Amino acid sequence: MIEEKSVNSDTPEITQTETSDNKKSDLKVSPFKTYVEEIINSSQHLSKRHVHPRMQKMFEMGGMNAVFTRADGQYLWDSDGNRFLDLLSGGGVFILGRNNKSINEAIRSTLELDIPNLSIVNASILGGALAEQLLELAGPSFSKVLFGNSGTESTDLCARFARVVTRRRRFLYMEGGFHGRTYAAASLCGWDEMKEGMQPFMPTTTPIQPNNIAQLKRELSMGDVAAVFVEPIQGMTGTVMTPDYLREMENLCARYGTLMVADEVQTGLGRGGSWFRTVEYGVRPSMITVSKILSGGQVPVSAVLLSQEVYDTVYAKFQSGPNYFSTFAENNLAMTAGLATLKELKRINAPKCAREISAKLRAGVEEIGTRYDVIDHVRGDGLMLAIYFRDSESLGLKIQQQIMGFADKASFGAAVNVDLYKNHRIIVQVPGPGTNAIKILPPAILTDEDINYFLGALEDTIASFYDARTGPIASISKGFFASAAKSIKKVIPEGMLPAALAEKTEKKN
Repeated sequence: MIEEKSVNSDTPEITQTETSDNKKSDLKVSPFKTYVEEIINSSQHLSKRHVHPRMQKMFEMGGMNAVFTRADGQYLWDSDGNRFLDLLSGGGVFILGRNNKSINEAIRSTLELDIPNLSIVNASILGGALAEQLLELAGPSFSKVLFGNSGTESTDLCARFARVVTRRRRFLYMEGGFHGRTYAAASLCGWDEMKEGMQPFMPTTTPIQPNNIAQLKRELSMGDVAAVFVEPIQGMTGTVMTPDYLREMENLCARYGTLMVADEVQTGLGRGGSWFRTVEYGVRPSMITVSKILSGGQVPVSAVLLSQEVYDTVYAKFQSGPNYFSTFAENNLAMTAGLATLKELKRINAPKCAREISAKLRAGVEEIGTRYDVIDHVRGDGLMLAIYFRDSESLGLKIQQQIMGFADKASFGAAVNVDLYKNHRIIVQVPGPGTNAIKILPPAILTDEDINYFLGALEDTIASFYDARTGPIASISKGFFASAAKSIKKVIPEGMLPAALAEKTEKKN
């Protein structure tokens, strides 16, 4: 079991430090530290009022309203001192855990150096060093790196460069794929629910089925495709692209003059079980996008790794130098965090850790599935796993699942998500719209104790759902059913609602 600990008061304060000219500063207690401590318990209230009230409302409906005040490694602590096991890692960025001491120390050291930052007219002091290390990991197929601030920015850059290189306008993307939320990335999103009301999109984008070589060949043979965007492991669905599919994609792209863009924003730098998933298979994309893990989660950063051919074509003219520029790209803190992160990833051999932890998690979940028929299958690889659910053959649970499905196809997965959070203090996520599953993106520092705790909590949750008194309907907060009550009552005959749901909807009305 994960021991609950109270947040202690030994957080180090800012004390006197040496400046670059060896003079003592007057900072004994940081006023900003005091300010943060004063407002931290009001953070959700302030966000709900000024930032994103609809998002905060969604969390509240699921009973996920803890105020986290401390983070270390794979754990978060709330304002009451309760410890949570974080298996979401900030959406996949904290593969080394939160507040990694080596990364934080590197950032502090860079700030103390007072070196120039964002001078624009000169090379970044640290950018070339980080690029060199990324290229060493990616291998000889890549020769240049351009930096940005987010994964979605790197997607946009690849779309732009693909048009420049090929002079074509059409793009292919995978059903179930996700590449970010900016305009080009949204145009390449494999989820209709996430694109509603945003039309018209970038012309012309065509969805294709993952691992369908025949369909891929048919589309590419038309000779009008600028680029194919592919995640080696889909971040939303956990669907794994087979080595044969990725290799054939490279061959077909070369034959028909199309660029292959590997989105390794989530799979890259260890999470997928290798430094780069495509490179592991001997595949040579035209471009690879990298982000998330690259800065250890501390500073926004992204990178696009380019083949020499792409770079030479885009920058064929001397005047084309400013074809891409991003104000905060290659900033000192992002480059420092990237260098420190790569050093730590190599030190722990992150790909090896990912493979070992993944095998234990998958085996544990599949073993639980032999006893509880609601577990359908596990998708994904490395530290990107999705546990999919199905309707039980147990009549009482099956009825509840079907009723919940009228409100949302993903509602059973949502119930598991909520129960793990509220009753076991474990953070996971429902992968995507209408996807009846939970997704985990654990850090590479997960211990056997953590793994066993998660598996025990998952089994406790699943087992409890077979009891009508503690079924999935009872697990989800009343807010969820209050919002879904009208939809459910339209399709369920009067008198057919289970007691747990009827009570919730009656209170609402």
